[in-house]
Amino acid sequence: MSVEIIKAIADGRGPAALVTVIDVEGSAPRHAGSRMLVLPGAERHPSLGTVGGGKGEARAIEAALGAVRDQAARVLTLEFQGLEVEGQDMICGGTSRLLVEPVTDREPYRLAAGRLARGERVMMVKTLGPGGAVALAMTDERGEPLVGIVPPSVREAARRSLDTGMPAWKAEQDSFLDPLVPEEKLLILGGGYVGQAVAWHASRMDFRITVADDRADFSAAGRFPPGTETRTGSYAEIVRRFPFDSSTYVVMVTRGHLTDLECVREVVARPSRYAGFIGSARKAKLFREQLAADGVEPARVEALHAPIGMDVGAETPDELAIAILAEIVAVRRNVAARRAQK
Repeated sequence: MSVEIIKAIADGRGPAALVTVIDVEGSAPRHAGSRMLVLPGAERHPSLGTVGGGKGEARAIEAALGAVRDQAARVLTLEFQGLEVEGQDMICGGTSRLLVEPVTDREPYRLAAGRLARGERVMMVKTLGPGGAVALAMTDERGEPLVGIVPPSVREAARRSLDTGMPAWKAEQDSFLDPLVPEEKLLILGGGYVGQAVAWHASRMDFRITVADDRADFSAAGRFPPGTETRTGSYAEIVRRFPFDSSTYVVMVTRGHLTDLECVREVVARPSRYAGFIGSARKAKLFREQLAADGVEPARVEALHAPIGMDVGAETPDELAIAILAEIVAVRRNVAARRAQK
């Protein structure tokens, strides 16, 4: 959704306001970095994205309309501290801080959208100033400036934020570090029952999904959700032609261990956010030993998720798909890095 919103800003023309969750304490409906684009006067789609829904989002929309009217940014704090289960106040237990800003210059977003379309990451830093001013700076994935200058006091933090994909609010500098990552692609290698279930359950998770199989019957488009791209042929050749980048997720669930190994050998040599293959602990151990014998870097071997999916005792294709996607969500939301920071 973030890429879609960045593109909508880049391509848009009329008045608009961007609402971004910049900081969260405790439990709240959406994580930092969640966005909503508010389009005053639009009849069909007056907003795109969500920052939590309910009364809190209604207040955010009201603030966004005010930001467009005043042409000034503001910070909105939403409390989810209700104590009455049957009351009107939200009872999540946390607090969200939202940056609400009018879209006054679309050029930085056009630049960001172009970089994202090429599979590149972009770091955007917004520093709040007096009178509702927001100073925007942007760098490419190597840290080279694209727009403005990132304040020296947050440069190292911005580098870490881009590396992990985790946004961060630096209160002392009044700066929000906002890493923008390319469209997330989910490549499912194997169109059997598990691959089919993964595709269907993932179809509402904002992935661009591709399913591949070396058997035409198992890569037929009608077996998968609308919008799914399908490919048929040699797994090795399919992997070689796929546009891998740091926002690619790979699920390897082919019909047997030899085709799984064919996939793993090709995938492990390419950039990805997540790569996992199905099988037992013994199969995973043997595969890792074989990859080591092939000369694959130990860090790449250890990065593979195998046996794939969270251990929830899953057995059926749908259960396995949910376990796999739960693990992917944990990677997508940087759960390990967040725990390490606590």
